[in-house]
Amino acid sequence: MMEFETRRTMEWSTSFVVGDRVFHLVTEVVTVRGSEGRVLSAFVSPVALLILEPHDRYAVSFTDKELPVEELLIRVPALKGETLAERER
Repeated sequence: MMEFETRRTMEWSTSFVVGDRVFHLVTEVVTVRGSEGRVLSAFVSPVALLILEPHDRYAVSFTDKELPVEELLIRVPALKGETLAERER
């Protein structure tokens, strides 16, 4: 019998700038690997858009769950560093 490993993570996939706003797309990535570590399946789905303004930040969820900014920063640590860097600019 073949064994499978399923992994679900949240990732920061891309960013873009419009005027003074910076937009970060957050996606959920699900992978299924076989017993030898080979990826058998991958599913990527956008879950939220984190928006940074000069004096504010907020998130727009694409799911039926509310995703506060603080939760996104905890679940995607690389994004926390990016938001801090944006505030220093």
